[in-house]
Amino acid sequence: MRSIELVLDPDAERAVRAAWEALVAADLPSMGRHTSETNAPHVTLTAGETLVVPSGFDAPLPPSIRPAGLLLFPAGPGRHVLGVSVVVDRPLAAFHEAVHRAAPGGVDTSLPGRWAPHLTLARRPRDVDLPRMLEVLSSVALPETLGVAGVRHWDGETTTVTPVS
Repeated sequence: MRSIELVLDPDAERAVRAAWEALVAADLPSMGRHTSETNAPHVTLTAGETLVVPSGFDAPLPPSIRPAGLLLFPAGPGRHVLGVSVVVDRPLAAFHEAVHRAAPGGVDTSLPGRWAPHLTLARRPRDVDLPRMLEVLSSVALPETLGVAGVRHWDGETTTVTPVS
């Protein structure tokens, strides 16, 4: 799978990583346990098997995003993905559409009108862990806005990241 992702500025990345680390410190599932060099807080704009690295976009990169509430996606029996939803304001919606014009072929759930932007906190935690995870995360507040640093193309087959300007 390939994806095109918004990446955060250093302050915003530190804030999300603090939430990851709070979960790790409580011995709970967390993206903070993934030690790959390419593991960084991000918002996936599109994902698909054949996405190319775009040469650019016909809409401006939003300078920031606004985190909202926690959300869950099903991830198999007794499991979910836990994330922080992101508000889709006009600048983010326009940029998201521009990404799809520059790199068509995204899966249905990443298309405009179907997309649920989020910052992943943990993949596949057990449902029984969710109450404790919520308790831990209630003590780690994210800022009202998170700065955006740029865009990257992730290729899961080669595990490479390519910055996109």
